[in-house]
Amino acid sequence: YSIYLSNSFFFFFLQLLIFQVTAFSILHEIKRGSSRRWLQVSGGSVIRAVAGKLIPQFVIFVIVGLCIQGMLYGFWHFPLQGSVWAMAGAMVMLVMSSQMLALTVVCIIPNLRFALSILSLFGILAFSIAGFSFPCEDMYGGVAIFSWFMPIRHYFLIYINVALNGYPVYFVRWQYVEMLLFALAPLLLLWKLKRESMN
Repeated sequence: YSIYLSNSFFFFFLQLLIFQVTAFSILHEIKRGSSRRWLQVSGGSVIRAVAGKLIPQFVIFVIVGLCIQGMLYGFWHFPLQGSVWAMAGAMVMLVMSSQMLALTVVCIIPNLRFALSILSLFGILAFSIAGFSFPCEDMYGGVAIFSWFMPIRHYFLIYINVALNGYPVYFVRWQYVEMLLFALAPLLLLWKLKRESMN
């Protein structure tokens, strides 16, 4: 039972933590009125400013995620039938896609309180809608479609197919692609974040 639940809970909470830290670190600049200085330090480039915030967090969260995986598969000897590298790659993609989803929400709602509330709600609902507690295949279509907008759902499918069933990475390639697509969403909205930061 723990083989299933631990892999759900640990990484579900990791995603929720990434949502909160990403939103807080960016929107706190706007809230305290230091966002203009933040952009000036980065040479007026919002991409450079955001990268300066998120890259160190990315490295830390990836290390934490890989340590959790090491604890599960190494110390506790949870089954890992497939590639270790596939699961490590899935962890890197989970962290990146969670950060980018949070950044998208930050660009759409550049208000610290509202963005944290939305991301908290989204993160908590992920446990139900992503298929941990009830299979997505048996949900109503209008509800199940939201599971594809949650990075943890794609990580979970990779875990089930690679770690538990031992499938080759080829069979979960679209989960990696879909997590990569999360990185493209905020690129269209960064101009809004820059405008809010300047004002």
